[in-house]
Amino acid sequence: MNTAAEASRRKSWVLALVLVALVVRLLSIWHWADYDLTITHDQGEYFALAQNVRLHGAFSYGEPHSWGARAALGAPGPYVPTAARAPFYPLMIAALWWQDAPPLLEVYLVQAVLGTATVLLVYLIALEAFGFTAGLVAGFAMALGPNTAAATATLLTETLFTFLLTGCVWLWMRRRGVLAGVTLGVATLTRAVCLPLIGVVLLLGLVAKLNRPLHLKVALAALVIVTPWTVRNVVTMHAFIPVNSIGFGANLLLGTIDVPYGSGEQFLTFMKDKDFTDIVSSAPTPEEAERRMAQVAGERIRAAPLHWFWIRLKHYPRLWIATGSIFSQQPIVRYTFIAGNIIFWGAAVAGMALAWRRWRELYPIAFFPILLAGAHFTGSGDDRYSLGLVPMAAIFAGFALSQLAARIRAAPT
Repeated sequence: MNTAAEASRRKSWVLALVLVALVVRLLSIWHWADYDLTITHDQGEYFALAQNVRLHGAFSYGEPHSWGARAALGAPGPYVPTAARAPFYPLMIAALWWQDAPPLLEVYLVQAVLGTATVLLVYLIALEAFGFTAGLVAGFAMALGPNTAAATATLLTETLFTFLLTGCVWLWMRRRGVLAGVTLGVATLTRAVCLPLIGVVLLLGLVAKLNRPLHLKVALAALVIVTPWTVRNVVTMHAFIPVNSIGFGANLLLGTIDVPYGSGEQFLTFMKDKDFTDIVSSAPTPEEAERRMAQVAGERIRAAPLHWFWIRLKHYPRLWIATGSIFSQQPIVRYTFIAGNIIFWGAAVAGMALAWRRWRELYPIAFFPILLAGAHFTGSGDDRYSLGLVPMAAIFAGFALSQLAARIRAAPT
């Protein structure tokens, strides 16, 4: 085939990929976008923090705020500093807050662009690692993934975090250590779950000879980004809080509570736990609530470690296998989603196995999925916590499916 014609054909496919990704995300916003900030605690808190940054220059909910309480827009002062949430998503919202009204549509549209950029990054990483066919399969898998597309229409950190994590992998694969570290640092300031990963990269740089300068650049650049926020927390909160103060203790405690399959909204089960509800109702600050939750969780785990392990073993598949409940409660949708997730993650594992001999070259793609998969075992979580790992999984799944297609084509008829 003519080289110019082949290049033109590939450009057409890439353009189609980008357009499909953008259209799917815009349709998701049109269909599912929620413009009521009182629906969930999380999005209300992000916008309250953003408003106070924008209007008062303070990362604050306004008046003192207890764990689980709803944050309100236009809250009165004093604007007490908080470190309850990681800062970057509220700061992004604040940067888009140009009018009096909350920039809901603006945030949705930015997330559509970020989601589309993530699809393009998935294609580029898979293209360089495994070739054009694998890149195209991985890109379309990411573009059409229903949960990642639906996340665009939620005012939560998933879309931004996924873009940053994928960007870090792309830069790491291209040996741009400083830029990869900066991106990892910003991802950590979006969701603190990445904080231990900086430590792992730093440890690799100190003890392993493989790519030592690259690992040190990634880790040190990430620390340069995170450290100023940590210093701010030490000064304003009078406590060592690297990124944010809520999340770890609560997830650890909620991870000790058995939520039976089919029981509906898991938070209804959590609210039946006396220790949890007592802490929520009595703790004067989010930091105190988190400390007490971590303490109770530790006591439960030490008292019955095997029982805790069995609960986590039963719940862990929920991190990976979505049921499609945000789309429909029909059994056919549930079973289709479960089957699709099993196939997707199975193909990703198969792709990692097929690529094993090239691990020295390809390990950055597997780095985040492997470590975060382990980190999420210990605490409560649902399938949205795995969305940040979908791009890397799509890359390996694209490789496995392209290899399968090649073998089918090569098989004698």
